[in-house]
Amino acid sequence: MWVDSIQKNFKFLISDNVNLIKVIGNKVRIENWKALFNLPNDDLSIENAIILDHTSRWPLCIDPQNQASAFIKKQGFDLKKDLFKVMKATDDKLTSEIEMSIKFGKWLIIENLNEKLSSEFESILTPQIRIKGKTKILKYGDKEIE
Repeated sequence: MWVDSIQKNFKFLISDNVNLIKVIGNKVRIENWKALFNLPNDDLSIENAIILDHTSRWPLCIDPQNQASAFIKKQGFDLKKDLFKVMKATDDKLTSEIEMSIKFGKWLIIENLNEKLSSEFESILTPQIRIKGKTKILKYGDKEIE
């Protein structure tokens, strides 16, 4: 089994009972999320919030019950006010709003995406970032955004 191979070859310690909440969760922060932003009190929601909080990439949330959306919206409206926007995938101004969000570090929730994403989202979910001097440049479609 691959786990045995990793333990033997790389001498990693492996535990069967790893719990993301106990390993990197912050009890005070989690309680704040629940109290201030209506985070549901189940392990999966808490683990997802921890992942969102620690990620350095743009998350793609599969959210059929709109729990993640409600949590992120509440957090965004309370913390980011002017840097937060919600749009539908069919909005005519979506492409320009994505560009502005990348350029100015705004939060953007795109709702009602289909199961099959258009190719324009590929450059966001797997960003191609290059550094020119002290500036990071992201390629989005045929444009480069600083």
